[in-house]
Amino acid sequence: MEDTISPADLEKLLAGDADVTVLDVRRREHRTDVEHPIPGAEWKDPEGIAEWSEDLSAGGEIIVFCVHGHNVSQGARDFLRERGHRARIVDGGIEAWEAFSTRS
Repeated sequence: MEDTISPADLEKLLAGDADVTVLDVRRREHRTDVEHPIPGAEWKDPEGIAEWSEDLSAGGEIIVFCVHGHNVSQGARDFLRERGHRARIVDGGIEAWEAFSTRS
């Protein structure tokens, strides 16, 4: 499985009928409203991943994102994979999604 998914490929994935969960794992202090949020994304505090990850479905794919697609989302992806989930991060984070969304 690839480590990342591009905003364009994520848009295609979400337009289909794939079993996918999108999680916003930006730290609380970095959460700001965005003009073009990722559809269906749910915020999860990255500090509590050990607790909330127990409630995630084991069947589908999990896409996580943070601000830039670096440390926070990579750590969440790796944690989820260690627990048997199929997980990827949005390449470039919410900033890349926003840039992509304004071009579309």
